[in-house]
Amino acid sequence: EKVTLSSTDGGKLTIELIANFPDFTVDPTRPSGFRNVNPFDLVVVGNQIYLTDGGQNMVRKVNIATGTFSTLATFPNVANPLPVGPQGLSVEAVPTGIAYSDGQLLVTLFRGFPFPPLSVVEQVDPDTGAHAPFITGLRTAIDIVPIKEGSEIHYLVLLHSSAGGAPLPPFANPGQLLHFDSPVGPPTVVSNCLTRPTSMVVDEKTGVTYVTELSGRIIEILGAL
Repeated sequence: EKVTLSSTDGGKLTIELIANFPDFTVDPTRPSGFRNVNPFDLVVVGNQIYLTDGGQNMVRKVNIATGTFSTLATFPNVANPLPVGPQGLSVEAVPTGIAYSDGQLLVTLFRGFPFPPLSVVEQVDPDTGAHAPFITGLRTAIDIVPIKEGSEIHYLVLLHSSAGGAPLPPFANPGQLLHFDSPVGPPTVVSNCLTRPTSMVVDEKTGVTYVTELSGRIIEILGAL
């Protein structure tokens, strides 16, 4: 049901169900027999919501008016190049952050265990679902924010951990915030002391970047743009 919250100063907020995704899907290839559904991030473009699902390795497209949803794009597994963990075509994509820029969706693929340095930002067509690598050579990319300045677009990319995986423990090194002048890089390291960051947002008026961390903290970063 629709729920309206109100405050003593007269402010109101209405919460309404738009779409109800399944909790899991059947997957006989997994020991449990099912695969979790894990909505992670979303962006609104017109009357459509585009949403990453880290458990299903896909981007969903949701019509705000009708609540109907469909699969826009799916991301295949990649080969594990590290000497530990699953071998062969078995490292999952794990899409996390999503943004809209210059008519295209930008999706960070975190990659699964053992977290090889094959994480990328994928560019996805919002109409057809066709996709291709946009920024490559990353590790545990978890969010992206495009920043438009005149005719140029810059990109902030958030890494959950800047290293880790064999031979180091997963997420052994701090998270990083990177600034790309172009998708081909190289990036500038804006911050190298984040503790397992999860998402970010930029106040374009002040230039301040706010980063959430798994510990529950919100970090304020100046000068990222």
